Amino acid sequence: MDLQRQRALCRFYREEFERHLDFLRDGGFIGSETRVVVDPVFQRFLDDMDRVCGRVEFPMLAETLLRNLDLLSGLSGVESRTSH
Repeated sequence: MDLQRQRALCRFYREEFERHLDFLRDGGFIGSETRVVVDPVFQRFLDDMDRVCGRVEFPMLAETLLRNLDLLSGLSGVESRTSH
C-alpha cells in the first residue's frame, strides 16, 4: 500500500475510533473512574496505530475492532436513525 493511502486509512480509522469513544464518554457509558483506565489505554492504542497501520493485516484488524466498538457504542444505529 502506498504511503499516501496508508496515511489516509490510518486517519480514517483514528477518527472513527475517537468518534466512538467520544460518544461513549458523552453518553455516560464511560464514567470518570473508568476514564482513568480507558483514556491512557486508548491513547496508547492511537499512538501505536501510526506504527501498525502499514501492516498488510491492519485494515482487517481495524475494521474488526471498529465493528466491535460499534456493537458496544451503538453509534451507527443512532446516526442512521437521526439522519433521516
